Amino acid sequence: MRFTSAADYSTILKFNRELINTVIDTPAIIYKLHIEGTKTNIYGEGTSKEYYVGVQVPCLIDRQDAEAITEMIGTLDFEQDVTFAFLKVELEDRGVYPEVGDIIEFDSQYFEIDTANEVQLFAGQVAYNHQIFCSTHMMRKSPTNLERPIV
Repeated sequence: MRFTSAADYSTILKFNRELINTVIDTPAIIYKLHIEGTKTNIYGEGTSKEYYVGVQVPCLIDRQDAEAITEMIGTLDFEQDVTFAFLKVELEDRGVYPEVGDIIEFDSQYFEIDTANEVQLFAGQVAYNHQIFCSTHMMRKSPTNLERPIV
């Protein structure tokens, strides 16, 4: 795998796109944080965040088991960590790039991105940066200021 040509990478990319788009067919919606539209207090904290219109992108998903937690007597809450893997070319085609603070909607639940890494290199070569992994956590309440994407 040390000596890989652009044609080899193009073939692998074609197979991966077909696999993710037609066989697996698991879409998620990415809502980009609108930093300029978000009002902040004197400490720089966003009291109510604004987001751009969502963009639907096919992906691979690795869900951890949901864990029940109790903070106060009689209060039950759940937390869940999920990793989303996106093909970089699919994101480029749709004009979106996931970053920390963005929201991903999947299965009628909302997940906030904690980290976004481009560590999946094909054949270990920087020229073939293949996937972007987003580590997320499930949000406690659904954001109310999200605009549904046009699909």
